[in-house]
Amino acid sequence: MQRWVLILLIALLGACGGGEAETVTTVGDLGPAEVVSAWLDAVAGQDVAAIESLVEPVGLAVVAAVENNLRSDELAGLLDGGMGEELATEYWSSFRDGFDAIQGESVSEIRVGEPVPIPDARDHTAVSIGTGTTQGRVILRKSVDGWKVDFAATVGPALVGPLGSYLASALKGDDAEEIAAAYAEAIVPGLDVALALDPENTNLAFETEYIRQLADS
Repeated sequence: MQRWVLILLIALLGACGGGEAETVTTVGDLGPAEVVSAWLDAVAGQDVAAIESLVEPVGLAVVAAVENNLRSDELAGLLDGGMGEELATEYWSSFRDGFDAIQGESVSEIRVGEPVPIPDARDHTAVSIGTGTTQGRVILRKSVDGWKVDFAATVGPALVGPLGSYLASALKGDDAEEIAAAYAEAIVPGLDVALALDPENTNLAFETEYIRQLADS
């Protein structure tokens, strides 16, 4: 499961490494770097409840659906009821084990670095990660519960084409309105932030606008 997005995530973020942070299930008082550390630690330890509290859920559901070619009604089910413990365990176990196998390093070794400024961002921020030889970043979004890892924004540039194709197809189905709303809520803002960090990426700019128009239609 999810080998494709794992490879894209590694390409997007670079290799990573980090210390041991205490796993938590409440995040309201955590700063962005603490959230990233807690998320990586929770993935390494397969603490699904902690991961759920640390990751923005709507964008994650869309990414999982696009990556696994789920039917639109299956995505609607994820949006309505969440991933569920069994599916979430499978998803994040695959992420952790695949990272270890492909990268040759453990997720628990990822180092969390400094904040990365995002031009004109009000509800988003980013945190650098790296191994010393390569650097990347994780994007976070502020919610009423505090900072959450914005998985869609973090991997969005690598998935932007499939994200658009999936939405175009989903708009023909019975769950079009709900899925379009999810894109408007989580995907478009995340891609806008990713574009602010990479303003010369003309393909990302084009595909983001395409997705925006579809979500608004």
